[in-house]
Amino acid sequence: MKIRGIEKKDRPALKTILKAQEHFRPAEVQVALELIDIALTKPDQQDYIIGLAEGDDGEILGYICYGKAPMTDAVYDLYWIVVHPAFWNQGTGTFLLRHAEKDLMRRQARLILIETSSLPPFASPRAFYQKHDYRELARVTDYYAAGDHKLIFGKTITH
Repeated sequence: MKIRGIEKKDRPALKTILKAQEHFRPAEVQVALELIDIALTKPDQQDYIIGLAEGDDGEILGYICYGKAPMTDAVYDLYWIVVHPAFWNQGTGTFLLRHAEKDLMRRQARLILIETSSLPPFASPRAFYQKHDYRELARVTDYYAAGDHKLIFGKTITH
């Protein structure tokens, strides 16, 4: 497995990976695709940094998207970390996350934030974040919808 940058030819595979996520609503897939499109059409922008996990056979296993939080000195948001369900529990998500953390250390980040839903279908992503030393920093009740709270996980980066 290796990490590489995004290319225009990758969009259909990324769309397939996003649609394979049972816990993503159509609006979430749409937003993820919008960020992918920005990265593809504006290669010099730094708001959305995307890394793809590619298998030995060239198949895209998943991707990660992160960027600097506006108006902060060194806080970065991890927008998406998505692995095709066929490759869950095989280390792909950890590989992507570790890649991003190393890149963010190089960029002198001091804090990484991840937002997610409190609903039961998002229990696995929340457990993944906690397993990798991200802790819940905030909870905004009824944010996405009544009963669907926004959870913000974070991890301080030490250099």
